[in-house]
Amino acid sequence: MRCCIDGLNLHPTSVHDAAVVLDTVTDRLLAAGDRRAAFTDVYGIVTRAVAAQVGRRDGMFLEPAWISRLAGRFCERYLQTLGWYDRGAAQDCGAWHIAYASTASRFTPPVQNALLGFSAHINYDLIFGIHATIVEFGHGADRAMLARLKHDHDQINTLLRASVIEALARLTARHGCPLSAFFLDNAPEVAVWVSMEMLSRWRERVWDDVLALLAARDGSERAALSRGIERRSTRIAQMLALPSLHQAPHTALRLLSRAA
Repeated sequence: MRCCIDGLNLHPTSVHDAAVVLDTVTDRLLAAGDRRAAFTDVYGIVTRAVAAQVGRRDGMFLEPAWISRLAGRFCERYLQTLGWYDRGAAQDCGAWHIAYASTASRFTPPVQNALLGFSAHINYDLIFGIHATIVEFGHGADRAMLARLKHDHDQINTLLRASVIEALARLTARHGCPLSAFFLDNAPEVAVWVSMEMLSRWRERVWDDVLALLAARDGSERAALSRGIERRSTRIAQMLALPSLHQAPHTALRLLSRAA
């Protein structure tokens, strides 16, 4: 069986590599009518925004090389989960299992599939991706550098905020998402606010978990932290996967607020 990542660069090392791969995967999934495309499409929007800033001499990042490497590693992890799904292999965390299971149902709206993808990718993958990239660059014990990296981590929130409306428009036009269309037409400001309340809280917790992993005294302590991260990310995914999320816009807003 053909896999959606066949022949692609499965080990992107930069944000530019990641953007190319994500665009290709999105095109393939859309052509196949695969509902996984909703997340990949929106993920690509944010990745291209990061790439644009990394490529600017006056961009928003203090450490653009670090951010670019992180984006490549982050994408590599997502490609790993796609490969497991296409091969029928088990995911290594509950959040991704739930995210992919949701795409198997035609009753799940595209925005919910996208949210579940972002939930797994942020609340699980991003923690370990940031930790690994800090270690790779040798910054784990440098408090001044960690402050610079935290600044850049927070700057991603600005790009996420600027991407919400484009994401809703993309989910409406390319994926036929009625829930996205409702918020885009009737409450775009509310959609941005709720999205960023959720995403910014998740991402703040991510940094706390990264610092905890860096401070861990040994492998057993890191393993215990990892198990806790997996359990929490799974609980968030379980809440986002509730069937009532697609029943009415006001119900969706209430559940999203709780998931934050």
